[in-house]
Amino acid sequence: MKNIVLYGAGGFGKETAYIIERINDAEPTYNLLGFIDDDPRYHDDVTINGYPWLGTGDWIIEHKNDCVCTCTIGYPKIKAKIQQRLSAQGVRFETIIAPDARISPLCEIGTGSVIYGYSNVSVNCRIGEGVLLNGRVSVGHDVEIGNYTTIMAGTGISGGCTIGAETNIGGHAFIVPNRKVGDGAVIAAGSIVFTNVKAGTTVLGNPAKRMRELE
Repeated sequence: MKNIVLYGAGGFGKETAYIIERINDAEPTYNLLGFIDDDPRYHDDVTINGYPWLGTGDWIIEHKNDCVCTCTIGYPKIKAKIQQRLSAQGVRFETIIAPDARISPLCEIGTGSVIYGYSNVSVNCRIGEGVLLNGRVSVGHDVEIGNYTTIMAGTGISGGCTIGAETNIGGHAFIVPNRKVGDGAVIAAGSIVFTNVKAGTTVLGNPAKRMRELE
């Protein structure tokens, strides 16, 4: 079994730990050693859903030869900073895919990504590094999703769309076919996107419109 630690002990970390347990139920694959997290509220006596807090980010650097890591922080910019820094120091990142996700074999998925249960990724998609697809996300054919993007539960991305790096898409949003979402954009939960979204902007509503006051 492969030793693994999760960087980030919040909600996404807890959910990823549960995915790993389900993977192991089907076939023993991972030995989840515990969580690492830089939040000062964690200390040596803390456990998270039965798994110990192991230390801060320095822990994984010291143990990089003994285990792999998955970053389970939802905020794209923080996730990008952590994974890039640790990768440069030789930390190996693991992609975690829930057993009940449906992923076409004609897709490419980058290292360190997490795909939750009942998500569907169709043919000829390219998923970047450190991407998080929450539960029941639907990704149509020929979609490209940039590195470190987070897409929340129930979102639908139609075929031919391009989603930039470090974007954040809220739950139950929907993007019509062949649209482009720029790097670092935010699509608020429940929004319906009919037009391209510029990099670094925030859109909200049906139809989704730019909300400068939220940027």
